[in-house]
Amino acid sequence: MATTTAPPEPTTGHVNTACYAGALADCSETLSREHYLSRALLDHLNQRGGLAARGLPWIEGEMQLPPDAFAARVLCRRHNSALAGLDDIAVHLFNAFDDSAPTNRGETRLYFFNGHDLERWILKLLCGLKSSGNLNAEGDDDRLVPRRWVDVLFGTADFEGSQGLFVCREIGHRFAGPHGVQVQAVYRQNRISGLGVWLCGYEMILALLGFGQRQFEGRAVVHRPLELYTRGRGLEKSVAFHWVGAADLGTISTTLPENDDPGPAAV
Repeated sequence: MATTTAPPEPTTGHVNTACYAGALADCSETLSREHYLSRALLDHLNQRGGLAARGLPWIEGEMQLPPDAFAARVLCRRHNSALAGLDDIAVHLFNAFDDSAPTNRGETRLYFFNGHDLERWILKLLCGLKSSGNLNAEGDDDRLVPRRWVDVLFGTADFEGSQGLFVCREIGHRFAGPHGVQVQAVYRQNRISGLGVWLCGYEMILALLGFGQRQFEGRAVVHRPLELYTRGRGLEKSVAFHWVGAADLGTISTTLPENDDPGPAAV
């Protein structure tokens, strides 16, 4: 069952103009600090050796920052509380993709996620980054979160057609990246149309306009896969997703190299 993200009844009828979900007319009067990367995940990363950040508009080079540096007052308290359930997925997802942890030879791991919660967690990240001014195209300072995004995030609408999560299925593609979290906006005609998220090198792409040809940046992608299966270093691991509605399904298989770098390759 997908996580409920609608605020509890009754609706307030109040519009907080500083809340990016204000168009729903169900706000509280006070704002709260929204950790757009999920506070639980920020704390988890901080405990593993600190938060080294770069690439944000207000950061020069690389800086060590506390978790509260990645927060902004972009949601009212009522709407922020309604999204709390999506944050629970963040640390579990990071651990599922973390191949650096020691393993026992012959170990088997199974992780299961509601795919729609995963999509909305990435959408929450996208909305927070955009509304706080951290993820806009060059020359585009528009912080307005489209109403359609808000409707999907708070459960009054669903993704349609081929919108939603995509993962690369190109044979030989390496899921390589920093052992942490990396994000990158997806653009179409110089406007944000999605978000790429890397967790421990594993790439997930939220496409709000879809990829009808199942191609992204010259790579073959699959819409809403059923499973990412990884083996190597004496480990077998399955990260599985539950979907309702349109989905390509199928399994993306990867193999881990014997050393720690580069990342797993699709086979």
